[in-house]
Order: sequence, then C-alpha cells, then structure tokens
Amino acid sequence: MVDQAAVIDALYVARSNGSPPTGLDQVQFGLEEALEAQLRVLGRFETAGERLGGWKVGLTSGNARDRMGKDFRPFGYVLQSRIFPSGSSAPVAKIMNCAVEPELCLIIGAPLRGDAVEVAEAKAAVRAVAPAFEINQRRVQPNNGDALLLADGLAQWGIVVGPEAPVRDGLVETTVEFYRDEQLVETKTPGATMDDPYLSLSRLCKLLHKYGRGLEPGQPVITGSFCHHVVRQPGAYRAVFSGIGEVSVRFT
Repeated sequence: MVDQAAVIDALYVARSNGSPPTGLDQVQFGLEEALEAQLRVLGRFETAGERLGGWKVGLTSGNARDRMGKDFRPFGYVLQSRIFPSGSSAPVAKIMNCAVEPELCLIIGAPLRGDAVEVAEAKAAVRAVAPAFEINQRRVQPNNGDALLLADGLAQWGIVVGPEAPVRDGLVETTVEFYRDEQLVETKTPGATMDDPYLSLSRLCKLLHKYGRGLEPGQPVITGSFCHHVVRQPGAYRAVFSGIGEVSVRFT
C-alpha cells in the first residue's frame, strides 16, 4: 500500500527543486485522487509561506482535448511567486524540460464559485483579457501516466502576463504570431480546435467547487495553449495576439 503522505512529499520536493519525483513509479491515482493530491501539494507550499496566485485549465486545445475523458478539463495551480510581468527573464538551465506556450489569460474581477456557474456568468466575472505565456517544466515522464502528471500540476512552472485588454467575444478566433529572437516561428488561429475560454472558466469553477474552492478577484486564469515550443537554449520569445496585445519573455 502506498503511503499517501510520502507521495505528497515526493511531489512537493520535485516541484520545489524542479526535479523528477522519486519513488512514485508504482503509484496509481484515479483522476479525482490526482486532483486532491495536487491540492495537498499546494497546501504544503502555502504552509511554507507561498501563496496561490491563479489557475490553469488543462486539456482545452488541440490533440490534448478529451485526453483524460470527454469534457474533462483539469486544473493546475499557479504559485504567486511564479507570476511574472511581460519582459521578465527565466533561467532555462534551471527549468527541466522547459517549454513555452502562448495562451490567453482571463483576469478575474469578481468572486466566482459554485457548481452551477454558466458561461455568461463566468464571462461577467472577468475583468480583463491579457496575452500570456505559460512556462512548462515536465517533471513527470510520460511512462508515469496521466494521473501522476495531473497530481504534479500538469507541468506548470509559471506564467508571464502582458497588459490587460477589454473583455471581448470570439476569443478562439484570436490569431497569435509567435516569435523567437524576432523570427516568426508560428502563426495560429485555433478556432474550433480550442474550447471557448469562458466555457473553460465555467468548467473550472464547477470542478474547483468539488474541492471547496472558487476563484477570487485578481486571480489570472490561463485557458489553453495556442502552440507549444520546447526551449533548449537562451533566447527571447514574443507572442502577438490580434486585437489584444503582446507578451514577451527572455530565457537566460
């Protein structure tokens, strides 16, 4: 029988140190158990003095949709100390299996919680939309299984958030131009390949409610990857979101 306290400790140490969790090769979680474990790790960070900063909604776009079950869109927490303004730097050598993803970020303007939050209510609680990057750190390897990846927070390392823009409709029709060292790498308009961000926010509220949680004013919520790029060496990255703005980050 697996010692649950030892599992939480291993996940906490891995995320703290940016290293693979050890001793968990035989651990098997159900999806709900994995989310509970993720929140227990968050509790360890909070006990150590960290603060919850915001959330990510996972598996909302591309081939990842429905990967863990139809319409299952799990959450991941973002630590307050890992929320950076546009133009910030991050040490690529210290972020294992580093990757960067342009994403839209919804900034919460009013408390939002409950298991009956519909899309219109979720949208009404949003203060602003912002361009953002998610920085990923793949600590759990694919052979460890999806549930352990979920327990480890869906590879979350941090987010970079650009200037706020007014709330608008049609976010899945936003086009992102993604640059590395000012060279255009990819242009992407997700359209039907991405969940509507306000729908993602509604789903997030309903799932958090199962664990006695909700969303608070000021919290950023990233809502899905436009594209995914591995970062292997230092460089400057910039993403321009049509009608919204741009965000940049430099890996040193």
